[in-house]
Amino acid sequence: ETPTRDIPQSIQIVPQEVLEDQQVVRLEEALSNVSGVTFGGEATGRSITFGLRGFNDAPVLRDGFVRYGSQSIPEISNIDRVEVLKGPASILYGEIQPGGLINLVSKEPLSEPFYEAELQLGNQSFIRPRIDISGPLTSDRSLLYRLNAAYQTSDSYRGFTQDNQRLSIAPTLAWRIGDRADLTVSLEYTDSKRAADNGLPVIGRRVADVPRDRVSSDPDDAIETQDFNVGYKFEYRFSDKWKLRNAFRYASYNFDFNVIGLQELGFNEETGTTDLFWASQDSQNKNYTLQTNIVGNFATGSVQHTLIFGADIAYSDVRTFTVGDFETPAPVNIFNPVYRPIPKPDEDTLALFSETNVKTYRYGFYVQDQISIFDNLKLLAGIRYDTAEQRNDSGEESETTQNYADFTPRIGIVY
Repeated sequence: ETPTRDIPQSIQIVPQEVLEDQQVVRLEEALSNVSGVTFGGEATGRSITFGLRGFNDAPVLRDGFVRYGSQSIPEISNIDRVEVLKGPASILYGEIQPGGLINLVSKEPLSEPFYEAELQLGNQSFIRPRIDISGPLTSDRSLLYRLNAAYQTSDSYRGFTQDNQRLSIAPTLAWRIGDRADLTVSLEYTDSKRAADNGLPVIGRRVADVPRDRVSSDPDDAIETQDFNVGYKFEYRFSDKWKLRNAFRYASYNFDFNVIGLQELGFNEETGTTDLFWASQDSQNKNYTLQTNIVGNFATGSVQHTLIFGADIAYSDVRTFTVGDFETPAPVNIFNPVYRPIPKPDEDTLALFSETNVKTYRYGFYVQDQISIFDNLKLLAGIRYDTAEQRNDSGEESETTQNYADFTPRIGIVY
């Protein structure tokens, strides 16, 4: 609850009005409004990446919660605004790239009845109906609800036979527990099935000179993803000056890259031929995060302070399992492809390519003081202590463990 001008950091916000005016349906469209952000593309439809101030893999937070492992492709229908904080942000969020972070703020329940329905149509058979309804559930408006739901289907501009389909539903309940306490419980589920696009191969330093709709793997390749988020946030106000905030979030992201066609593994630049193989990759990413902090406002003489101190605990479990039939390649020429469907083998008979299980335990403790020396002179100072343990199991008793612990200081001034 601090004006952005008083924070010694560059913060840019894409508000709901801009998202509506631009008819945004993908996060990269919203972030095209923000300088210093680079869209890194989608990894075969499995995850999405962004660069921020030259640093790759900028984290995409949801309501202040960091997600570890692959970052799913976010659904925009339940987003109120997009916040981009540029520069170091580890003092409050722990393990963050120095380039900054992207935070998606979810829509909140409204105290007045609100009903909205929308239908978007576009080229490539794009169809996207969406609803957003909210209002009170009780006469005293102590219990509020909001429901966002969207369905999207479209063709790919490449020659895939698989349509892109996406379904999302996000209910939220807010309970005003008297004058001092509030509790909000939210859930979001997104199910997606889309073409698994490997992109086009590169010859030398240029993309191969082929039609834009050319498929370099197999037109039937597809990927299925499921994203599930559930959690709560609780706030208790001791007085007008001091309050306690506690929040928990469980996030699960699974993808099934069990292609019904062929999977690209290599490319011969001289002949334009790529050897394609059957392959299947499954991954389950689970994140558990608990945050607690106390925020207080007080004065020492004429100097005003906003003090925050708290702790967060996070546990992530990322499992990836890859198998394939790498003994019977099916060559395809990118300039004159002849796709040769072959019977899909039993996954249990495929050779193991890799198996990983990474478990990480993170604990963070921080304190920060926003000091208003004068109306036009602000000082920010804080420090954080992090400790983490990561266990990496690649199978066959090859588990390794790494431990980290360090302090992160922060100081800034605004005039």
